Amino acid sequence: MKKHIFSMAMASVVVLAFIGCEDLVKDDIDAKYNRDVTVSAPECADVNYVSATISYTIDGDTAGLAAKYCGVLVSETEDFSDIVECNIKPGEEKNIWLFENTNYFAKSYFVVGTEIRYGGVTQFKTTQASEFKDKFLLGTYTAYDDGNVGDPNSAYGMEITQIEGSNNRIEITNWWDGGETVTARVDFENKLIIVDDDPAIFNYGEYLGDPSLGFIYFYDFDEDDNFTNVIGEYDDEGNISFPYYFIYLDGYGDYGEGCTDMIKD
Repeated sequence: MKKHIFSMAMASVVVLAFIGCEDLVKDDIDAKYNRDVTVSAPECADVNYVSATISYTIDGDTAGLAAKYCGVLVSETEDFSDIVECNIKPGEEKNIWLFENTNYFAKSYFVVGTEIRYGGVTQFKTTQASEFKDKFLLGTYTAYDDGNVGDPNSAYGMEITQIEGSNNRIEITNWWDGGETVTARVDFENKLIIVDDDPAIFNYGEYLGDPSLGFIYFYDFDEDDNFTNVIGEYDDEGNISFPYYFIYLDGYGDYGEGCTDMIKD
């Protein structure tokens, strides 16, 4: 879902290009929006095993340009064939969630009239978590959804296991009692669990016997209303709380909100 906003930016360029088929309108667009704007390469600071802080700058006349069509593209591939878009305004800093011990490429962009201006590419690598520190997270849980903690009629089982070869990645099984497994990262310093992008947690179409419907997905928004990961908090006993997240049903659309509490067995 994080790629949608960049697609919207690309769509705006296509629309402007279509309007520009008439020379008079195109000249007006070029004069108004196509300016001498230079985008810097991203700066990547505070890189650790689970995140990095990204920023960039723009030089030139940006007055009146659509500031929401800008940000940084991050990819594990040098050709940016698979991207995660980070919506960051020029001059701002944003912390982004990443995988441990992974090479990344980052490229900033800004939509200027009928063009997308790109900055240079910055390469960086996240560190390896030293160890899986909070092993009390591993094991079985009694889970409750939508605030029904303690209601025996609402309880179901979940399990967390460590992903082999990783010091901070886990698998979470049976969310919503759907039998599926999603993956996540653990930020031990801040006691957070960051669920990976677009977790498919329940095959609702199969449950209802309706082939027009598919999986339930969870997602969230950041303070700027951009798509972001679902994040849970845990305590020293291993109890986990995923506060309100948004629900998307494939074949239907937005499907409301939910929350999940996992009580360690």
